[in-house]
Amino acid sequence: MAGIFPFGEYLDVSLLLVLSAVAIPIARKMSVVEIPILIFIGLIVGPFLRLISPAFSVYLFSSFAGVGIGMIGLVIILYSESHNMNIKVLKSSFYRIASLDTIGVIITALVAAGLFSLFTGAPLIIGFLFGAIISPTDPVTLIPLFRRMKISEDISEVLIGESLFNDPVGIILVSVGIAILAPHSVYVSLFSSIANSISFYPGIVAYFLIQVAVPSVVGVAIGFAIIYLNKEINFENYLTAILLGVVIFEFTIFEGISITPFPAIIATGAIVGNFSDKGIFWQREKNFQENLSYLSTSIIFLLIGSSFTINEIEQYILLGIMLTTILIFVVRPAAVFPSILIADLGKIKMKGYYKIVAFISLVGPRGVVPVVLSTLPYVVGLSYNIPILITWGPVIGVSALFIVLFSIVFQTIYTPIMKNIFIPDQGNGNSK
Repeated sequence: MAGIFPFGEYLDVSLLLVLSAVAIPIARKMSVVEIPILIFIGLIVGPFLRLISPAFSVYLFSSFAGVGIGMIGLVIILYSESHNMNIKVLKSSFYRIASLDTIGVIITALVAAGLFSLFTGAPLIIGFLFGAIISPTDPVTLIPLFRRMKISEDISEVLIGESLFNDPVGIILVSVGIAILAPHSVYVSLFSSIANSISFYPGIVAYFLIQVAVPSVVGVAIGFAIIYLNKEINFENYLTAILLGVVIFEFTIFEGISITPFPAIIATGAIVGNFSDKGIFWQREKNFQENLSYLSTSIIFLLIGSSFTINEIEQYILLGIMLTTILIFVVRPAAVFPSILIADLGKIKMKGYYKIVAFISLVGPRGVVPVVLSTLPYVVGLSYNIPILITWGPVIGVSALFIVLFSIVFQTIYTPIMKNIFIPDQGNGNSK
């Protein structure tokens, strides 16, 4: 019976759902940010009480249905939040976001690579893999955080826009690192094919354009197509199911051809959110996706907390705290300041400009994508018998997990404080 009905796993899932539903109202009742509460509950029910097996949490987060609940939840969250994207604000902040998502991600990866190799003794190529993995920032943390803070829209849109669009660059850098160590790996087959056809460095540029342009164009086309079809057919209450199905379809197809699906998902959500007629059925669709997004957010942070083991905590906690501190206060500012200054070349620097840049440089938690990517080096090492990846893969994985944990907890706690220090007068107005 146990083989047919895995009651333990069902109980784990039911406990996750109950805790997800209960934790956020409790946090709001206590007037505290819910993210650290969710992670703390995950730590309690996972490694400490073992009500949820850490191994099962890792499986749910990274491997369930082949991609993991973490990635599926991220898809739902990105699609829901992209409904609220202000295209006018994004246009005005385009150069900042583009600079942060290219120059900033590359600087982050390179500086983090050197520091990781320095503190762990890892080869530089391993340091580069680590830096690439932890380079993307996380919208899952920023979105609920900014809902609770009164902050200028153009500042929040820069940070959220950066986190929505920097995943492709991080994924490309990871692909470059894997391609150097395991050029025949199926995980980098598309990049290897392009690089073999037009040489390595032009291949990186072409791969980047494919990863960004192709899904973006498809996402925009699908968004407008759904709006047009709804006018002709009138899907009514079935609009919610159709759009959720379309988003999952986008994710599946692009993942299947080794192209990041996130630009397509974001583009579809942005088109629907900005160009639909805002009728009652569109509003119901938006409300449903928001509720699903809240649930996904809760489950993701509970799983992050419950994924640790006691041995990992004892062995890597000091390294995790050190790497997170360096990432927040050294690597992140080193990437943000030159990126924004380059984007703002020729612009008049208004009063308080550098304080705004300083605030942006201190906000950039890591999240779902680094956790998912962090498993790749070890998996590739085992699949292709690459000793350097087998040796250092687990260190990269656990270190990235701790960085995600501590960056989320630290930054959800101190971001309101940093806001009061650097931009105390920023409300909902424009702050350029």
